[in-house]
Formats: sequence, structure tokens, C-alpha cells
Amino acid sequence: MAQSNTPNWMRPLWVRVLLCVLPAAWAGVELYNGNQFWGLMFAAVAAYGLWTQVIQYRPPEE
Repeated sequence: MAQSNTPNWMRPLWVRVLLCVLPAAWAGVELYNGNQFWGLMFAAVAAYGLWTQVIQYRPPEE
């Protein structure tokens, strides 16, 4: 059986969603201020977090 590398503090759904929403919100701030490079970088971080921490997340077996 493979061990999970997910720390205990990342297991609640609200924490994982928050880690996706914060970079997405900052991407909006950067894009609003005309910084396309940083806006796209933070949007990519948010998309990666959404994919890995919300969509593909599998809870560790106890």
C-alpha cells in the first residue's frame, strides 16, 4: 500500500479550496492592474491547485 504525502492540514476540503481561490483572486488583481505576466502565472498556479487538490484528490486510507 502506498503512503500518502498529503499533510494532515491539507485534508479538509475548505483548506484545499482556499489554496486555489487565493491565487485566483490575486491573478484577478494582477490582471486588473495590467500585469498580464503575473496574472497568468497566478492563474496557472490556481489551475494547477484546482486540478491536483480538488479534482484529482483522493483521501488517504486510514
